Amino acid sequence: MSDGVDVLVIGPGAMGCLHAARLATAGFRVGLLDHDADRAARLSERGITAEMAEGTSTVQVRCSADAAKFAPAHLAMLFVKAYDTGDAVTHALPALGEKATVLTLQNGLGNCERISDIVAPARVLAGASTTGATLLGEGHVREAGRGLVQIGSPTGNQRRLRDAAGLLERGGISCEPVASVDEALWAKAIVNAAINPLTALTGLPNGQLVEVPELRAMLRAVTREATAIARRLGIFVNEGIVSIVEAICVQTAENRSSMLQDIAASRRTEIDYINGEIARRAEERGLEAPLCRMLTALVRGLEKANQT
Repeated sequence: MSDGVDVLVIGPGAMGCLHAARLATAGFRVGLLDHDADRAARLSERGITAEMAEGTSTVQVRCSADAAKFAPAHLAMLFVKAYDTGDAVTHALPALGEKATVLTLQNGLGNCERISDIVAPARVLAGASTTGATLLGEGHVREAGRGLVQIGSPTGNQRRLRDAAGLLERGGISCEPVASVDEALWAKAIVNAAINPLTALTGLPNGQLVEVPELRAMLRAVTREATAIARRLGIFVNEGIVSIVEAICVQTAENRSSMLQDIAASRRTEIDYINGEIARRAEERGLEAPLCRMLTALVRGLEKANQT
C-alpha cells in the first residue's frame, strides 16, 4: 500500500534530483522513480545531496523502481532523456492512475506528443526550464544557474495548468503559465540547439561559448538558423533571441550542458531530438537547415567514437 505522493519525479538525473530535492525541502511528499532498482535503493538510503544558492544539504526522498509504491501521484514531472520518454511514462503508469497530471520539462521537441500517445492528452502539460544543473555523482547535484519554468497545456486545460503552476510556485520554483506552449518549447529548443552541441564538441562549459569569438559567431549563426525555421513554421520567437542565448551562457557560465555530460560519460545524447528534429521539421517543409544538420552529424560522430 502507498500513501501516494504530491509529486512524482521521473528520472534521477541532474534536473530530476534537483527538483526532487527542492520540492521535498519545501515540504511536499515527493517520490523519485528510477528504472534501476539497485540505484533507487541507494538513493533512498543516502538521500539527495543538492548544492544550491542557499547552501548544500542532503534531503531524504523516497526512491523506487516500483511505480505502484507512489500511487496515487498528483503531479508527475518527467526528466528522462527524450529517447526514453515512452518507456518512462509506461513504467510510471501504476502511479498515475486516471487523474495524475503529467508535466514534461525535458529537452527537445516531440515529447508532449509521445506522452499523449500513452495518457489522455488533456492530462499532459509541457514546458521549458532555464535552470541549469550538473550531476556530480549518483544523487549529488549542483544547481548551475536558477531560472524560470514556463508551462502550458496543449489542449487548453486551464485547471490542470493553474494547479501545476501553483504547486511549483509553492515549492520555490518560479513558474509562469503560458498561452502558447509551442512557443516556449521552441524557444528552449533553439537555446539547446545553439549551446548544447557546441559544448559537447568542444568540451567547454557554457560561458566559454561567448568568450571565444569563433564559437560566439557559431552560437549566433545556429540561433538565427533555428529561429528562421521556427518562424517559417508559424512559431513566434522573441526578436532578441540571440541576446537571450548569450545571456543564458553567461548566467550558466560554469555549467556543463547535459549533452557535454552525456558525451563525457560515453552516453547517448539527445541530438536527434534537438538539432536533428529541427532539421527534420524544416526539411518536411522544404526548408534548409545546414548548421543543425551539420551539428547533428558531428555529435553523432562523437557518440560513435565513444562506442569504439
